[in-house]
Amino acid sequence: MKFDISYEGRMTLSTTREDAEALGYPEQVIAEAEGGVRTSAAKAECRRRIYAAASAETQMNMATAAAFISSKTASARSENEKAILTGIEASLAWVAEMRGNVGTLAADPELDVLDNANWPECPDAALAVVGMF
Repeated sequence: MKFDISYEGRMTLSTTREDAEALGYPEQVIAEAEGGVRTSAAKAECRRRIYAAASAETQMNMATAAAFISSKTASARSENEKAILTGIEASLAWVAEMRGNVGTLAADPELDVLDNANWPECPDAALAVVGMF
């Protein structure tokens, strides 16, 4: 893994752990630089997975539908509208879970951010509503 590292006014770009150690950077500074790379990778993978499930356009359409349906009283909503709101609620919970998982993946260098097993599955209710838009 390559990273940039800065300590006490000195900066080294695109270095490795071994090179940073040889240059005398403290372990804590090296670990923080590596953590930054893992955090960036986890955030990017989280974003990729969310947009793979629902494009930006789909998300905007879902938000518009949710706003329109929510403007009605609960008793005035159709069964389809209730299902849409349930799916949107599931999708928002999934996105929150995905984002919450970033810290876990970033903190553990043994976890592979690309491994499907390390990410929560998108709920069926969310996938169903995404398919409508």
